[in-house]
Amino acid sequence: MSIFASFKAKNWIEGPVCIAMRSIAGRRIHSVLKNKKISILTILILISGCFFYNQLDAIFPRFFANGYNSEGHLYCEREWIAKTDYIESIVQSQREEQKKKHSVDRKNEVKKIEKNASNGETDIQEQIYDLVGNAPIKEMIPSIMKLDQRVAAFVIGIAKKESDWGKHAPSQRGETCYNYWGYKGSGSRGTSMGYACFGSPKEAVEIVGKRIETLVSKNINEPKKMLVWKCGSSCAGHDPAGVQKWVSDVSLYYGKVMQIKST
Repeated sequence: MSIFASFKAKNWIEGPVCIAMRSIAGRRIHSVLKNKKISILTILILISGCFFYNQLDAIFPRFFANGYNSEGHLYCEREWIAKTDYIESIVQSQREEQKKKHSVDRKNEVKKIEKNASNGETDIQEQIYDLVGNAPIKEMIPSIMKLDQRVAAFVIGIAKKESDWGKHAPSQRGETCYNYWGYKGSGSRGTSMGYACFGSPKEAVEIVGKRIETLVSKNINEPKKMLVWKCGSSCAGHDPAGVQKWVSDVSLYYGKVMQIKST
C-alpha cells in the first residue's frame, strides 16, 4: 500500500492538517507572484528612465554635460549670438558692395547716355553748320539748337528766304540788327527800316523763336500755313507767284533741317 493511499485511508489529505498546509502554500505562492510583479515593474521603470535620460542628453548635450550649469547656458547663447552677428555682418557687407556697384553702374550708364546725347547733338549741329556754310546766321546755330525741332526748322527756313541767312538784313549805324527774318516787332535796339533791331544773335533767336513757337502751337505747323509770316492775315494783295515761291523756298530748307534733326 502506497504512502498516498495510506494518507487517504487515514483521511489526512482531507483533514485539518492538510487544509492548513495547503493554505500556507497558497499564501507563499501568492507572495512570490506579487513580489515578482513588483520586480518586473521596477525594472521597466528603470529602463524607461535610462532611455528618457539618453534622449535628453542627445537633445541638450551642453546643458546636461554641465549639470544644468547656468554658465554653460550663457556660453551657448554667446556662441549663437556671435555666429549670428558674423553672418549679419557678411550679409550687410555684401549689400553695401552691391549698392556701390549699382551706384557705379548707374553713374556710368548716365555718363554713357549723356555722351551719346552730346555726340548726337554735336553731329546734328555739325550738319546744320555744313548746311548754312559761312553765312552770318552761322553764329546763331548754338542758340538755334536749343529750340524745338520744328521751330528750329522754321527759323532756318524763313531766314534763308527773307535774308539769305543774314546776307541782306537791316542795320543801324552801320551795325547789323541780327534780324534775318523780316520780323516787324521791336528789339533792344528799337527798330530800323521798319524792322526790329536786336542787340545780339542770342536775343534775335530767342524773340523770333518764341514768336514762331506761338504760331506752331496754334497749328501753323507747315510752310504753307506759315504764310501768315509773309502775308499777315491774308495774301490776297500779294503776287500769287511770289507767295508760291516763298512757300517753296521755305519748304526746301525746313525739310532739310527736319531731316537732319530726325536722323
